[in-house]
Amino acid sequence: MTRFLRELRPNIVRRHTRLSILAAISLLTACAGFQPVAPQVKPLDRLALGDRATVAQSVDAWPQDDWWTAFADVQLNRLMQHALDSSPTLAVAQARIARAQATANLARSSGAPQLNAGVDLGYGRQSENYLIPRPPLGKGGEYISQGQASLNFGYDLDLWGKNDALIRSAQAQLKSANFDRDAARLALTSSVARAYAQLAAQYELQDILLATQEQRRAIHRLVNQRVANGLDTQVEVKQAETNEAALRIELEQLATSIKVTRLQIVALAGDMPAAADAIKRPTLKAGPVTVPATLPLDLLGRRPELAAQRAHIIAAVGEAEAAKAQFYPNVNLNALIGFQSIGLGELLTSGSLINSVGPAIRLPIFDGGRLRANYAAKASEIDAAVAQYNQSVITAAQDVAEHLTRVADLSREEAAAQDALAAAEEAHRLAMLRYKGGLSPYLTVLTVETQLLTQRRAIANIRARRDDLQIGLIRALGGGFSDDAHAPQLSSAQQSQKQ
Repeated sequence: MTRFLRELRPNIVRRHTRLSILAAISLLTACAGFQPVAPQVKPLDRLALGDRATVAQSVDAWPQDDWWTAFADVQLNRLMQHALDSSPTLAVAQARIARAQATANLARSSGAPQLNAGVDLGYGRQSENYLIPRPPLGKGGEYISQGQASLNFGYDLDLWGKNDALIRSAQAQLKSANFDRDAARLALTSSVARAYAQLAAQYELQDILLATQEQRRAIHRLVNQRVANGLDTQVEVKQAETNEAALRIELEQLATSIKVTRLQIVALAGDMPAAADAIKRPTLKAGPVTVPATLPLDLLGRRPELAAQRAHIIAAVGEAEAAKAQFYPNVNLNALIGFQSIGLGELLTSGSLINSVGPAIRLPIFDGGRLRANYAAKASEIDAAVAQYNQSVITAAQDVAEHLTRVADLSREEAAAQDALAAAEEAHRLAMLRYKGGLSPYLTVLTVETQLLTQRRAIANIRARRDDLQIGLIRALGGGFSDDAHAPQLSSAQQSQKQ
């Protein structure tokens, strides 16, 4: 029926003389004060990231949808899947998609033919001074029954494209809701991975502190032997005991941090706190950090929040086009067929048949500036959406450039830290030999040991930063998201609105 009416619409317009009538009354729409307001902000369609030569590039370096599997940690894979299945954040995003889908269906229904059935039955006294029924039903003043049963058909011809614009807007909002879900998914998975990497770093630091604790216990035993031989005093004993106690405090604080990180992970995964005890030590396998060779060209289509912003612009353009169409006459095609009678006994007889068909025209003339203000508001929403998109593009460029800079600098920092660690280990070995031989005081050993612990922590911190930067770079690259049709649609929609 819809297709038939759409094919019939040009014939209807040609056959009837209402085109001349519409042309005349359309001139009156100027009374509503229609003044197109073109958007003032232009969307960015290019991305400049600067020099990327310091980071290895690869054609296939874009993250996969399940990018976390590259870390080869079975427990992480299980946590990720559970988070994707159970996270309340994704459930909220999915509910928004369902709402956007319903809105899109509602918008599509407005452009389809409408057919309604109605039955009205009544019994009461008829006015003596109104309609006088024919015999044998009596005359005015009597109590009689009456009824109407009909089918009512209506179809908005949408000559100015208002319904089509609203449909496009609703479809864009649906796309935006899906992209928002993808953005929430990326935020969730990257948050879980970062917390998991932090847990791995905490366990590595715990290993360093435990090894240092064993080292200090060995030194404590050596000090006791030297005191027994009269080579040291109780001052050195108390210093050794103080260092061991301080390390125990730090280990307890680190154990608390590990518990808290576990709680954060299970919260992100949508579990209750009791599930934290089941999380074991991570076994992350970090790989080399590379970036795509087509990074500046394709990044705009790889970030879900940018895709959502583009959809917002398209939706805003549709809303503005629908607001523009409200300045013109609204033409509906109405039809009715049914039965109507006074006296229910005659309702379904041939003589009670009624029908009608014809157009209904509604034309805005004077509205106090309401339509113009509404259109200006919708046009300003386009400017706001474009400005927000431009800001998101700048933020995306800054995000990627910052991660590239940090990744490039981290390798040089790690090389320097390895050299410093090797020097500290050799200095500690020599200091212990000199202390055992009575050539240097215990204070020298403590100083060198502190430097060694600092360098071991620095290496652990660099490894943790490397994992965090790798996850952050994956998030900055979109985490496997891809929007194949991005910038060109934006430009065409913007140009159509300006016209």
